[in-house]
Amino acid sequence: MALRSPKLADDPADTTCTLWFIRRELGQHGYSDRRMIAYVRQLIAHHDFPHPLPAMTKGGTLSADVTARSTWVRAGVEAWIEGFLPPDGAALVDRKARAAAAASMDDAARHLRLVGGRDMRGAA
Repeated sequence: MALRSPKLADDPADTTCTLWFIRRELGQHGYSDRRMIAYVRQLIAHHDFPHPLPAMTKGGTLSADVTARSTWVRAGVEAWIEGFLPPDGAALVDRKARAAAAASMDDAARHLRLVGGRDMRGAA
């Protein structure tokens, strides 16, 4: 069973991210949950990938093991991805972020009604 996208996975105000976010950002869409967990564990062990935040286990102890429900500090994950990618890959991620921001601003602009006191409904 594959992880499903959290409702607000792309909210830039989120301070944490999930395994689903990491899977998407690293382009590992074909990996099962089990394989993605093993992949992230290897990144942590061999490539200084950030550890997940400790979570309470069913037994009442804290564990920082990688699971399907783990969360990470998003800024740390994004910084690792930026630092790990070759310059061309980092530029692609940056272009993707700029395109998403532009689309968001365009969407917000479509909902404007008054600009400088003028009604902009129907204006081209």
